[in-house]
Amino acid sequence: MKTLLKISWRNIWRNRTRSLVIILAIVLGLMGGIFSVGMRLGIETQQFRETVETQISHIQLHHPEFIANPEARFRIENGLQLAAEMMEKPWVEVASPRTVFDGMIASANMNAGVRIKGIDPELEILTTSLNELLEEGTYFEEEGRLPTIIIGQRLARDIKAEVGSRIVLTFQDIHGEIVSASFRVEGFYSVASPGFEERTVFLKADILNNLIGDSNAVNEIALLIHDLDQYREKTALLREMHPDIEIRNWADLAPSLYFSIEFLHQNMAWIVGIIILGVSFGLLNTILMSVLERVNELGVLMAIGMKRLKVFSMVVTETTLLSIVGGSLGLLLSWIMVVLLNINGIDMSGAGGEGLAEFGYSSLVFLEVPASLYLDIGVMVVIFAILASVYPAWKAVRFAPAEAVRQE
Repeated sequence: MKTLLKISWRNIWRNRTRSLVIILAIVLGLMGGIFSVGMRLGIETQQFRETVETQISHIQLHHPEFIANPEARFRIENGLQLAAEMMEKPWVEVASPRTVFDGMIASANMNAGVRIKGIDPELEILTTSLNELLEEGTYFEEEGRLPTIIIGQRLARDIKAEVGSRIVLTFQDIHGEIVSASFRVEGFYSVASPGFEERTVFLKADILNNLIGDSNAVNEIALLIHDLDQYREKTALLREMHPDIEIRNWADLAPSLYFSIEFLHQNMAWIVGIIILGVSFGLLNTILMSVLERVNELGVLMAIGMKRLKVFSMVVTETTLLSIVGGSLGLLLSWIMVVLLNINGIDMSGAGGEGLAEFGYSSLVFLEVPASLYLDIGVMVVIFAILASVYPAWKAVRFAPAEAVRQE
């Protein structure tokens, strides 16, 4: 075996230029494939984080009629107690009770329809990291004559509000009566989704609950679970335990994102596979040319007693060694490429990336390449290379020694 490897290695470098070209083709093919997958996966991962982890959470609980009519009167019975019970479950990371309904916001200049969310500031940090999304102002730190509110940057531009501005919220209480209250803008938050940023405002739940007439009101419970892969099982479990509550997971709340991610995962292997397949045809052509150039030599080897299986193995080994060298170098350079590009991210704003924000994507993209993907690609390269070597190897052992020796 050691002798076979040594002979095969020497045969590879007998035509150095040709071997280097095929190695370069493998390297560039792998770098292109990993970049394509990493870019696509990075975009989808960022959108998942923006949509699920900062906006809707993994699982949400509501009153059954709240979905069609987001009003204050449609509350979850014993919502605070239920949220506390959820926090006790070992698979729940955090359960955040919220008071949520639609209303109007008005400044001195403009007004707009908004989704009003009354939150526990500490629990919301654990659920959506709202404090880290602030672009200006503070996170429920200031106290004064007027209660404070946090609004989106885009909404602030629409209604021409600034930090410290006085705004008025108008909504219905639990009895359907119209309530208006003044607030002072304490800060602006920013997310990739323009719709969320233009329409959602946050204030303390205890203040909002006093205004609607129920100090214990809960319209929504947002859950984060430890193992996201179990979100369907946990949703089904909660539905069995609480049949009188509407329970939906992130895939129900953001179906377009779910189908986009599923499509990506199902086609990721095809993307890389097609690139490697193209490289494999180049490898096949290189090895076939090498075999045809060495007809006389192969004939001599078989004439002096080398078995056809040995000749077959030698050609396959040459191809495998080429793929290992090219694949290893390609994966190493791909990893270096990903690390370097992710230092500052890839700014797509100059290439029409600003339009990505309209669909909830960030214009600054970080490549996402799991470690397992490198291993999978490395295995695929070797497998495709071995398959590509079968025909040239079969061609080599088909030569009749007496005829092959006489060929020039």
